Amino acid sequence: MRKVINSINLTVNYLLIAIFIVLIVAVFCQVLFRFVINQPLAWTEELSRYSLVWVTFLGAAHAMGTKSHIGMSALVDKSPLLLRRFLIVVAALVSLGFFFIMIQQGFNLVGRSMTQLSAVLRIPMGYVYLVIPISGILLAINLLDVTWQELRKGEE
Repeated sequence: MRKVINSINLTVNYLLIAIFIVLIVAVFCQVLFRFVINQPLAWTEELSRYSLVWVTFLGAAHAMGTKSHIGMSALVDKSPLLLRRFLIVVAALVSLGFFFIMIQQGFNLVGRSMTQLSAVLRIPMGYVYLVIPISGILLAINLLDVTWQELRKGEE
């Protein structure tokens, strides 16, 4: 199972790199055409905005897998093993509840917005919003993995 999660996270990492390159190129073209050539491109602003949304949500899921999210672990680290495990499980359950809502409402939003087209690129907005449930699923998978590792750490 660990290999599958690592391969998913590696794929997300490469996808993040590709989307970030698209974001950089779109912003560069926007600056070049707007301020140098004086002929702004309408599509670059929209593409960069949607790329940033995807980078943000997928980046959060990737950060969960690499334990890069900010957290206050002082209370948990100084607690006895049993209390530490309890706090880890409670935090994971609350987070999983949020991720479940994120997945459920994300799919609802995607379904409702497939007929709405973006202003310039003319793509269905559901494709832009699809990152919400995708990242919710990835966040939940990575949270379960990270929580399992944290719970096992006390046994070693």
